[in-house]
Amino acid sequence: MSLNNIQNIVHSLSDEPDKLSEDEEVNLYVYLTGNETVLAEVENLCNRLQTNSSKLKYLRGLSKKSGSEQPGAEYIQENNFLKYENFLLKLGNTQNSASVYRFVRQGGEFKIWEIEEDPNIFPQKGIGQDVFNNHPVAPAQGSAEVVITQPFCKNVVSEINDTVNSMKSSNLRVYGDGRAREKDQIYADIIIGHTDFHKELTDNPPDLSKGLGWEVKSNFNEGSKVNEGKGQLIKYARIYLSARPSLTNVFYGCLTDGKIWQFVKIQLMLDDIDELKVIFEESITYEWSEKTASLIAGIIERYHDDLSMRASGEKKESRICIGISHQFLLKIISHLGNGRECIVFLAQVRDYGIKDAVLKIEVRRDSEISQVYREISALHGLGGLSCVPKILFEGYTMGRSLALLTDFAGQPLESWISDNGNIDDYTIFHIILDLLSCLEKIHARGYTHGDVAIRNVIQRNGHFYLIDFGLATLLQLHSDPCRSIIQDYDGLCQIIGFIKFGEKMSFSELIGKLEGELKSLVVFVEDASRWKITNEEKWLEKFGAKVKRLHEKGHHLPRKAFLDITENNIL
Repeated sequence: MSLNNIQNIVHSLSDEPDKLSEDEEVNLYVYLTGNETVLAEVENLCNRLQTNSSKLKYLRGLSKKSGSEQPGAEYIQENNFLKYENFLLKLGNTQNSASVYRFVRQGGEFKIWEIEEDPNIFPQKGIGQDVFNNHPVAPAQGSAEVVITQPFCKNVVSEINDTVNSMKSSNLRVYGDGRAREKDQIYADIIIGHTDFHKELTDNPPDLSKGLGWEVKSNFNEGSKVNEGKGQLIKYARIYLSARPSLTNVFYGCLTDGKIWQFVKIQLMLDDIDELKVIFEESITYEWSEKTASLIAGIIERYHDDLSMRASGEKKESRICIGISHQFLLKIISHLGNGRECIVFLAQVRDYGIKDAVLKIEVRRDSEISQVYREISALHGLGGLSCVPKILFEGYTMGRSLALLTDFAGQPLESWISDNGNIDDYTIFHIILDLLSCLEKIHARGYTHGDVAIRNVIQRNGHFYLIDFGLATLLQLHSDPCRSIIQDYDGLCQIIGFIKFGEKMSFSELIGKLEGELKSLVVFVEDASRWKITNEEKWLEKFGAKVKRLHEKGHHLPRKAFLDITENNIL
């Protein structure tokens, strides 16, 4: 360090050095203890600068203290601790927020965050579309921050979060600013945190080590306010990431005025005491739109997953490098086929005591939302239903491809029909009743299957089930939920046509050719498609009452011959 730097330190001392601020004392002490050549110069320098006696006395005392310590393990440990504390103080509560941002820009690692290319962020297009449709108009820039802009931003983030929550096993909540503030404390305008930390996040001040703090400004076009806002995000990240232990290793933040949104990803590099720094990545700015809302959903979904991995004791690497390629855990038996975006295998899983399983590995993504990811989300939402596949593994292969392993292995319906020749009507009726029961349970959980077709039906253990939930969607995300439900039952009727006549047929064609209970079912579905009910709960209640009578008829039909056909054809 140059003589000028030493002079600056001396000049920066308070008139009463015994009342130095914590930041001043740490800066001075770290400098003196880390620079042996300074110790001999201090007294001479102070005399030359005609420093007052109190300053001289203080510096001499601090110099002697520094010089008396030998650079042993205890000294090194204390010095390293002070370096660490000094680094955190640069990002601290009492620092000017814009200065904190400049400090990170100058001394940290600054990057542009290509959020749309980030393999850890999956934009949720369906959620984004739905929330934007509900809130298409953002506040005008310059609107009253507290009474207009903050409530709008909190509301849209809350709505996005609520939808993501419905697809996850954990539960996050969005908190607003309580407005009751204490001096020199940190308050975020929006906090996203787990409900387990409700008390901590609603305290005054809130414990920002327990959630992600986001910042709202009145106008993104004011450069000074933007720099201040980014500095505030860094302060929130410092509290969050320096906690011991921290909830996750990455802080995801956002700065917005409602109309313009910018996302940040922050990490603290603390492994090398001599290279302490902040990695700060910021995205381009986005105007409020479907895409922006979908990116917010992707960030919240990522935070869900990060918290879940930390809670289960997993490291991210262990989840990526799972035993998909491990010969002792999972063995690929055969290639079952290719989906729109994935390749599907029959596998044996020894670890779970289950002989057969289905492995899907994503090979491309044609849509903005990965279908493998959508299936994972739907299966979580439908967890516990006996008619729905159980997830054995979800995550990534060593090649970074999204993978899903489920326990539902069976014989495809088309193959089963080929093996058994002509299928009589009462057997078809039992097949349809099985699938009808599956759909009722799926719809009752608030989902549509979205792809009811003969290719997505398997037979296992004498019953028939729907598979492939890659297009499954929450009913609340549909603009017309009742129409989406009908489309599932329309697909069920098409399956009847394929089994009976080998081709896709309209309602009128099926009704003209079918007889008995199969005809009654198609007539019923065709009639239900014309109902004027718009509330899905009332629609399902009415539909369920009629379906109940079909199930009652099915119980009176013989099933033994049907079981004789299926029992020897289980994969």
